[in-house]
Amino acid sequence: MEVSIGGIKATYQIAGKQCALLCPPHPLMGGNRFDVRLERISEKLNDSGISTLAFDYKGYRDGIGEIEDAKICIKFLRQRHSAIFVIGYSFGSVVASNVADLCDVAVYISPLPSIGSIKFADCGKNKLFIIAKRDQFVSLGKSFLLYQNAKPPKDFLILDTDHFYFGKFDVLAEKICNFLSK
Repeated sequence: MEVSIGGIKATYQIAGKQCALLCPPHPLMGGNRFDVRLERISEKLNDSGISTLAFDYKGYRDGIGEIEDAKICIKFLRQRHSAIFVIGYSFGSVVASNVADLCDVAVYISPLPSIGSIKFADCGKNKLFIIAKRDQFVSLGKSFLLYQNAKPPKDFLILDTDHFYFGKFDVLAEKICNFLSK
């Protein structure tokens, strides 16, 4: 179902009491709520009884505005769901890391150390780092260093793919669904 939350366009799929907020990649690179990776994750989570909300940023605002968009969506979801998970892909992982303290669990797909004016932020919540072995934008070493420096509880998964996860969409969705279902 299409919804507008404070002027933020979103796709909201109600499937259960828990809900995952999906933070898309960089809006200047075509990132939006219809990102194929996020759609595949959403389908898998919905099939498992977890609701999802994928949203579009209100334009590029150097990362700060995108974090505010995510906070508005979390506030909307807190009024409707018992637990909120945040999942971010690429640029969205940096956005997600900056709102993870407001959620129950976080998943970071191809996390970046920083982008625009925002830096990856750690939290004390349970989190999963999904790292692409052949990522063109952030090296395996830099991604793994983000994981190593993160506070527990935490887990990681390295997939033999590049930044775009082509050929690994189902594996990616399955791993996230299994992590959130624990």
